[in-house]
Amino acid sequence: MKQQVSLYSHPGVLLQKHLREVAKRVESFCEALALEKELRQAACLAALGHDLGKATTFFQKHLQGKNVSSRLSGHALLSAVLTTNLLARELSLPFKLSVFLAVRYHHGRPSNTGDALYLDKDKIQVLEEQVKGIPGEAFFNLLDSLGFSVPEELTFSPQAFKRTFFWEATDLVGDSDDLSLYFTTNLLLGMLVDADIRAVIGMDANEERAGIPNDIVDRYIQKLPKNSPIAPFREEFYRTVIDNIQKLGLENKFLSLTAPTGIGKTLAGFSAAVKLRHRIYKETGRLPRIIYVLPFTSIIDQNFSVIREVLTSADLGENIVLKHHFRASPAKSNSEIKAKDVWQLLEEGQILKERDAEKLLNYYEQAHTRVETWDGEVVVTTFVRFYETLFTNRRSEMRRLHRLAGGIVILDEVQNIPVEYWEVTEEALKFLAEKWDTRFILMTATRPALLPEAYELTQPRKEYFFKTLSRTALYVENKPYDYRNIESWLLPKVDGVKSFMVVMNTVRAAQEVYQLLKQACNFELYFLSASLIPKHREKRIDDIKNKLKEGIKIGLVATQVVEAGVDLDFDLVVRDFAPFDSIVQAAGRCNRNARGEKKGKIFLVRLINPEHQKRRLATYIYDSVLIGTTEELLQNQEIIPEKEYLHKVEEYFHKLRVEGRKAQDKNLLL
Repeated sequence: MKQQVSLYSHPGVLLQKHLREVAKRVESFCEALALEKELRQAACLAALGHDLGKATTFFQKHLQGKNVSSRLSGHALLSAVLTTNLLARELSLPFKLSVFLAVRYHHGRPSNTGDALYLDKDKIQVLEEQVKGIPGEAFFNLLDSLGFSVPEELTFSPQAFKRTFFWEATDLVGDSDDLSLYFTTNLLLGMLVDADIRAVIGMDANEERAGIPNDIVDRYIQKLPKNSPIAPFREEFYRTVIDNIQKLGLENKFLSLTAPTGIGKTLAGFSAAVKLRHRIYKETGRLPRIIYVLPFTSIIDQNFSVIREVLTSADLGENIVLKHHFRASPAKSNSEIKAKDVWQLLEEGQILKERDAEKLLNYYEQAHTRVETWDGEVVVTTFVRFYETLFTNRRSEMRRLHRLAGGIVILDEVQNIPVEYWEVTEEALKFLAEKWDTRFILMTATRPALLPEAYELTQPRKEYFFKTLSRTALYVENKPYDYRNIESWLLPKVDGVKSFMVVMNTVRAAQEVYQLLKQACNFELYFLSASLIPKHREKRIDDIKNKLKEGIKIGLVATQVVEAGVDLDFDLVVRDFAPFDSIVQAAGRCNRNARGEKKGKIFLVRLINPEHQKRRLATYIYDSVLIGTTEELLQNQEIIPEKEYLHKVEEYFHKLRVEGRKAQDKNLLL
């Protein structure tokens, strides 16, 4: 009796089982996404065929530890060819090409499509030898078990395949100028890699999905203290946003939340996302994830803490929300410390208490995978991680892309997206909105000329919110000062105030001003910049908040790290010259809670380095177009009240985008 040949994917794991396990996870990914039928089919076919090349006798011997040529035991290219030819024959050419590329590169970094489609004589020869090394009966049984009809014998010619599919695909790539091929391929490859890893480590496609009560933020806000002078103003703002999101049609994929600093955008934006999530679930049956994106790690922990507090106030548990930034991506390690770090990043303290060190190590990969793939109901992350997910040729970053599909993405402090990337960002976000039903909420106090069609959630009260608040005024000084001569530009301004903040443009200048102030004034002084490690920076911000609440005389010297989203409230702010949106963001740290009857003062000064041909410090870090446009905007201006900030910001961004002063960079798509 003829012995049945068994084909394996990994030691002790049958190939058939592994392919089914990966396909099951990809199918589970797709169930939660609003993808067209053929795209879902393509994803599942890529999963079912991604390791077909392991059926060769060469790979099977390699798996047994025998000495086999790596050229012949390699399986990715062969798997891509077999999948495309045998499994994906009925797909249209664009999806067939994406399947080929996804399988081709599921073990390596993708190259450009032209290189992927180039098969030289050596590759053809290797493929032909590998095809001869496929045990026919066992292979046909494998395909049959996966649900595919098969020919009586394998009559596959790599050379003939090259003459048909590869030539057609090359023509397609040459004629295509949209984002479909790029994003479709990355989506398939990302889901395939994620499912492949999860199958190997025994992890489900998704953590257990959890509901978030529709009124969770409403109830949380009711418990907050109402002793701030602008508390009624914040309540009116919140009601306006919520009224708009509840009556808005789901066809609106782009929403905007533009409002003054300190008015409560974090809670209003998160509440809007939760209510939108409920509406989508009610009408489509899909439960979108909420991805909250912020520009800096310095404010991630602050916003993360607020959102986690909202969620835990309803006894949902801490593990419903996770954060992901550069400190949340530890390399694989066998150390107990690393394993604990990952679980702590997931805020799952109870797990740490219940599992001993050995079990922690066993679960390291699961925890790491959950963080890296945004496997949470709510994810708080950075613009860097967001852009790395959108524009990448790294498989590890692509694993997160399917979390964006059908999700609700909050882009907080959106003005921090570099001007030169606005156009390419719009193209990418519009693709995700149109093809994958992703929704975006843009939040800022200084709305850039980005996605102007976004529906404003503060209408019809947007102008009112900006004009009614009268907390600060901007004083523009044109005289240049030596930045080290603090007696001329700084000390007279801080005399008589209880608290102040100075924002410098370079770390070196900030450090020098800080040292000079320590010798010249009696304030308790603090220093903040990105040069401090995040843990120390976060603790220092908490210390500053507490001292401000206690009414202690305090001064802060900082770089731009404090401009966006940091909840600090000083009596006076001095800002070295900068692009206008940065100036307004710095102003948001002054008299934030409208304390007292007097307006907070923001002084805009022009600091120079006399040792470097009197060069302005602003030119060390800012683009000349941004600085020049700001100078033009502030020409002949001496005092600008807060109610005029909105129109000044709109005028500034209009000059940059609509008038085309800043060239657009599309290199992210190359």
